[in-house]
Amino acid sequence: MKHLKVAIGVIALLITQTAAVPQASIAAQNTLCGPGLGSCVGGCCSEFGHCGTTTQYCSGSQCQLDYSDSCDTQVGPGGRSTENIDRPFFGDVPYAETITECDTPGLVALTFDDGPYEYTNQLLDLLDEYKVKATFFIAGHNRGKGRIDDESTGYPRVLRRMRNAGHQLASHTWTHRNLNGVSEHVQRTEMIYNEMAFRNIFGFVPTYMRPPFLECGSSSGCIDTMEELGYHVISTNLDTKDYENDDPVLIQKSKDKFFSVQSSDETDHSYIVLAHDVHYQTVVTLAKYMIETSKERGYKLVTVGECLGDPPENWYRLAPSRRGLDTYQEIPPVNDTNHELPPTPKLNVSTDQRCGVQGKNTTCKGSLFGDCCSYFGYCGRSDDYCITSCDRNFGDCHPPPPGDGKGQAPILATTNGLCGEAHTATCLHFGKKKCCSQWGFCGNSDKHCLVELGCQKGYGLCLSPGNFTGV
Repeated sequence: MKHLKVAIGVIALLITQTAAVPQASIAAQNTLCGPGLGSCVGGCCSEFGHCGTTTQYCSGSQCQLDYSDSCDTQVGPGGRSTENIDRPFFGDVPYAETITECDTPGLVALTFDDGPYEYTNQLLDLLDEYKVKATFFIAGHNRGKGRIDDESTGYPRVLRRMRNAGHQLASHTWTHRNLNGVSEHVQRTEMIYNEMAFRNIFGFVPTYMRPPFLECGSSSGCIDTMEELGYHVISTNLDTKDYENDDPVLIQKSKDKFFSVQSSDETDHSYIVLAHDVHYQTVVTLAKYMIETSKERGYKLVTVGECLGDPPENWYRLAPSRRGLDTYQEIPPVNDTNHELPPTPKLNVSTDQRCGVQGKNTTCKGSLFGDCCSYFGYCGRSDDYCITSCDRNFGDCHPPPPGDGKGQAPILATTNGLCGEAHTATCLHFGKKKCCSQWGFCGNSDKHCLVELGCQKGYGLCLSPGNFTGV
């Protein structure tokens, strides 16, 4: 895997510098812009070649980057960059290939792209009514809708509702650019800026993404960029084409396509379905039809993560640096409030796999998902949940072997990629990721392995100039 090389703090500047156009003169007095005409100093060159500074010029994926310096694409949200967060790979879902279908027959993952938008709450009402969990591929600043982390837009509230209802949130880039048609710098900022907005709302970023227009190839470097950033790339095997049919009459075409493509034999088929919550007819007509048809045919409706057999704690990674904080290194890697004692001894049993304080003080003990509450606040029964930093306040944990007789907790082999003094776990037996970073994650990059970058000796291998050190 290639190392992350570009500091996000200068990426916008680099984009502007590399966009300098020798053709013609800068369009300072001329409102026309684009190839052969020049650039818009301090403004945006619209899709149709006019300079301006308002939403109609700067928004979305059509603002001409090479002739602008203020496109929404070039301006990220507030707070520190997420570029240097730890990005361990968890689970068995591949990172360097495009995924189009579920692992198990009989499953349907409904996915909705481009939101949140004015109709998203209405869709959430419908999903609540049918008790269905879906996956939302979130675009951070598209369609001139405003930034998703801006409280005045109402979108953070919608996204929190989405998350609290158990839906999966994933990335659909910052401004919906075709990732095969932009530079590696822009590929990266499209992901990093969206991460920063997620971080500003939740304190975590997704590990799943869907490329706009389903375009993310190897020759453009997009797949490599997604692997570097630790993303599962999700496509579809049932595209409803709802964006072509947002009309009370035309939407029947999308319903017909769904009906004909989805097999009536659920024992040998599964689907990742593509639709959009920014289209009214999708929300009021198509979504209900897809749910009812799938259930009638015997399919189980799940999230993308579930359809790939990936536990919920793998769907996100922590992003320690919060909005307004100046130094990434000062921020601990996790929010320890999930591990505080609950305010009352009375704990309800988890019904949605969430546990701990973030799971509304629910315990895993006696739950259908398993009795162990993982460090990330999910119930389960495997070693991933029950050993390394398992939360004993909200469930059972597998007991560690006896200590050394001096009150020292034994250092165990990590079962989930957490490591270091805080977790009393080593990376030595965690596949190829044998180095423990200063933030307590196993990995094999410079950020994990170099002593000068904080590699934790005693909890894995550490690389110093000339040789490895550690245990």
